[in-house]
Amino acid sequence: MADVPLVDLSGSEELCTEPGALERVRKAYARLEPGGRLEVRSPIAEHAFAVRAWSRKNGVSVVVDEASDGYRRLILEAPAASG
Repeated sequence: MADVPLVDLSGSEELCTEPGALERVRKAYARLEPGGRLEVRSPIAEHAFAVRAWSRKNGVSVVVDEASDGYRRLILEAPAASG
């Protein structure tokens, strides 16, 4: 299995110069190949809530949603290519 790209949102809560946490996730997800996966990690509950809500609204599959070592770990999966 190919490496899963990671978006680590650990430092995003206080950084005004960075794009918003959800925007970083959206951009990384948009770069996925069909059937690809993206891992998102954050110690902030609101980040995980926002990613889950965005995923539901946009039909994105969340295949892993678990607590791990003080942060929330989510894995998003892009739809497979049809044809």
